[in-house]
Amino acid sequence: MTDAPTTRTKHVKRAAAAASDPPSPPPAATDAPSADAVAESPLLPTEDSYKTELQAAVDALKGELQEHSEERDRVLLASGMTVDQARQLSDAHMDRLHKYNDIKDAGQVLFGKLAELRGKTVKEIHEEYGVKSDD
Repeated sequence: MTDAPTTRTKHVKRAAAAASDPPSPPPAATDAPSADAVAESPLLPTEDSYKTELQAAVDALKGELQEHSEERDRVLLASGMTVDQARQLSDAHMDRLHKYNDIKDAGQVLFGKLAELRGKTVKEIHEEYGVKSDD
């Protein structure tokens, strides 16, 4: 056996030495642009321009909300329904859609099991029972 350090030992010593080295100093303050240069930069948005953009976006959304509210009111007036009646109708419709989807999912599980038992694909089972692909 030789007393020469193994490759693993060399790597461990290098890693330990690197860990004990002090970190590099941060770049000098003169490397960073001055506050005046940043404020004058046309590429960086100022706080005021950012606030102006946000306010314009908020105003646009408020206008859009107003338009949609007016459209809703016109539709409700034409249908003779109140907002509460429309919400109840919408909720009932959503409940029926959930029930339909649950039943459809159960049917798909059954088609899958039947296809597995018969050694066929689900598509073949659908065709056998006259189920269209968009059903």
